[in-house]
Amino acid sequence: MEKSSLKPEGKSYLMPTELRVTPHSITDRAFWGRVASEPRFDELRELLLTCAGKASDVPPMPTASDFLAARRSNDRVRLDRCWQTDRSTFSTLVFRRCLLGIEPADPDDRLLDWLWAMMTCPSWTVSAHLPNNDLPAIGQPTLDLASCEMAAMLAEVRHVLKPWMDTQSRTLADSIVRLIDDQVLGPYGAGVKVWWADPDSPHLNNWTGVCAGSILAACESLAAQGHPRPQARTRALADLRLFLKRGFTESGECDEGVMYWNYGVGFACLGWSRLSRAELEANIDAARFLCVAEYPRRAHLFNDSFFTGNDGGLKATAHASFVPWLADAVHSDWLAAWARQCMALDFRHFGQIVTALDAMDRIEARPAVGTQATPETAPDTQWLPDQQAAIIRVPAPQGRLLVTFTGGHNAERHNHNDLGHFMAAVDEQWIIPDLGAPQYTADFFGPRRYTYLSASSRGHCCPLIAGQEQRDGRDAAGRVIRWEPEAPASCLELDLTLAYPDEAGLKQWTRSLAREGDHAVLTDTFETKGGGVPVTQVVWSLVKPVVESQDRVRLGRLVLLFSPVPCALRVVEVNPADHGLRDFKETLYRLEADYATDAAGTLTTRLVMKVE
Repeated sequence: MEKSSLKPEGKSYLMPTELRVTPHSITDRAFWGRVASEPRFDELRELLLTCAGKASDVPPMPTASDFLAARRSNDRVRLDRCWQTDRSTFSTLVFRRCLLGIEPADPDDRLLDWLWAMMTCPSWTVSAHLPNNDLPAIGQPTLDLASCEMAAMLAEVRHVLKPWMDTQSRTLADSIVRLIDDQVLGPYGAGVKVWWADPDSPHLNNWTGVCAGSILAACESLAAQGHPRPQARTRALADLRLFLKRGFTESGECDEGVMYWNYGVGFACLGWSRLSRAELEANIDAARFLCVAEYPRRAHLFNDSFFTGNDGGLKATAHASFVPWLADAVHSDWLAAWARQCMALDFRHFGQIVTALDAMDRIEARPAVGTQATPETAPDTQWLPDQQAAIIRVPAPQGRLLVTFTGGHNAERHNHNDLGHFMAAVDEQWIIPDLGAPQYTADFFGPRRYTYLSASSRGHCCPLIAGQEQRDGRDAAGRVIRWEPEAPASCLELDLTLAYPDEAGLKQWTRSLAREGDHAVLTDTFETKGGGVPVTQVVWSLVKPVVESQDRVRLGRLVLLFSPVPCALRVVEVNPADHGLRDFKETLYRLEADYATDAAGTLTTRLVMKVE
């Protein structure tokens, strides 16, 4: 294991020597008094109290039909709401009680009733994670994202509220410990097998960070309360090391996207942040930790937009629940700036509120959140080697063009079949987007995944060859032919032949993106097994295309020039609601340009992108 220190080297802002975050008991009136009155907490306090004020008197309890909705009607939202929205509401009620103190007594029992509902739900696991989407088997815990998060949340709620709990009931606090042990820590500490911590699994992803980080946080909290769980703690620390090693690509990239980096790393940090600096350094590979922590910097495009592939989505913000802590831990000026300038105050877990309050309590003043300033000047080119992704910026008098282009393979985490996909923005406004993911349904994570538009190659700027879409699988992979990062002649060329099935009749397909003066040029070369094979080039747009001629199309300020002239050019309107797209509400447009290989089975096309 790497034993290098996390010591700062010439950084421009002061770092704490101690990183540990400890939940403050409701009896710590000095701390909660600061939170209740000082201006630096105003925005967060108002947000949380507003949410608490909207909580229903009777907490919603999941029914049997809620659990079965995933199997019956492909609807997982009914249980996901309990996992996410309801726990968020409960957490704000806890926060409200901490501000009030043990006295005065509440005029209602909302917090008590919501806590009891969280504890006694028939399963802490959500339906989408249960075998066959069936009802939970009572007494047979399933260690998924939701159950592990619940263990951490209830442990830390007990940590801060036990004095209050004891005024309500003599059995409540001890029941929480027993439930955490029965549902999560007992089976986990005893070595129950979970796929997300199997070192032989090829699919380790954000689950490992979320589950192990949550379990570590629960263990640290219970130990501080006099209930150590050494077996579960030791395993959680080992699984977090596995997460760092195997949950990302070799170069530390998160091919799930920065949104999922936020989720997996965020909950891993929930656990790591409960350790002292010495314990943290003893239990991580410091160089790998820094590499993974700085992935958002390497993938940053502008404002709150990041390079994305797969389900991650284009937009990501710096969550107050862990990014300030992580910036301190790795001494990253970039993460600190991102946290100041693109802060997100959204929480679904009480432990996230604890960490955000700790960060705010460490500083005397805090800049306004929610601004969209860029943390630093972006370079002309960026390169993500494991995803074979190039980011090329083309400055021009008419406006700054940014184009991304990617290869990789079609078995990435939260994969989309998208080899050769590109995106484009002008002056930090997206024009050619990535569609992201749909609202999750039960069958999206299964054999029907690529029937969904946004996961298939037809939902990306990828050609149809002989009517065929791309196939999924690790062997559907790109190969880098050439990468020349130096401006003004930046160029990435990929061999993407293996992306398509045999039915496409493809012998070779190469695609390159190059900067030529103040233009970006996408060049495709096809070789097919016979002549006359149809090839349809696809470009997605947020702006309604204006076809100015058969080879010239305007997308707002972005002009596309097709060469040679397509046989046909079509504009197809797409309603995002028809495909459940979660990031788009307005009409999308798909531009289709038809070609065919010649008698010898060859075709070369050029797409020039310029700003006017």
